[in-house]
Amino acid sequence: MAALNIRWESVERISKGGSTTVVTGEKATETEGSSELTLKWGNQPVLVYVCDEAAGCEGFDKLEKVILKDEKVALGMKAFRTVKMHPDNAALDPVLEGKGKDLPRMLLVDPTNMKVTVVEKGKLKASGLYSAMKKVTAKVYKEKLDAVVKTHIKLLTEQDQLANAAKVLNDKKTRLDGESSKKAEKELKKLTSEIEKVTADQNEITKKQKDLWKLTPKAKKTA
Repeated sequence: MAALNIRWESVERISKGGSTTVVTGEKATETEGSSELTLKWGNQPVLVYVCDEAAGCEGFDKLEKVILKDEKVALGMKAFRTVKMHPDNAALDPVLEGKGKDLPRMLLVDPTNMKVTVVEKGKLKASGLYSAMKKVTAKVYKEKLDAVVKTHIKLLTEQDQLANAAKVLNDKKTRLDGESSKKAEKELKKLTSEIEKVTADQNEITKKQKDLWKLTPKAKKTA
């Protein structure tokens, strides 16, 4: 499901300083003086996924296939900038230096005071990560993460129901296509109207999902 996909950015550091190449989502903008990959900060908290994927991390498969596939965790990630860092880079970053040692680990950074929450070892499970996410976002946003996530889950259920309804209606329409009787024409007109209504409802659900994540920062960023 597309709504549960996590968009990761790859960076070499999150601390500010110097001219850098800034990676934001799928695009990178280079400025003069450096080839570092440095996070461009905004008001969002940052979730740093520390792992040497090339060498492999013990627990990597569980993290990728279980924890990050958890519905609440995946949706909750929308409140964060989600970045991946090699452990060597994390160890050299002024903000992340000394924050945890196990691999993989998750580091959650509050942009208002640069405080880092470490999630590793036994805490690195869906419930532990989600709990940490709620605590960090509670300090950053006016909205409660859990309430937003639960609302999104309800919208996903409605979206599935609408998708099923659209399939049934389109299947009926396909069976009637080609028939020339007045009864068929009347039924096709009714089905077309119903399909248009379902499509409009689907578009509205999509808009609600997007608007849901326009979260309000409690304070201006200091990073």
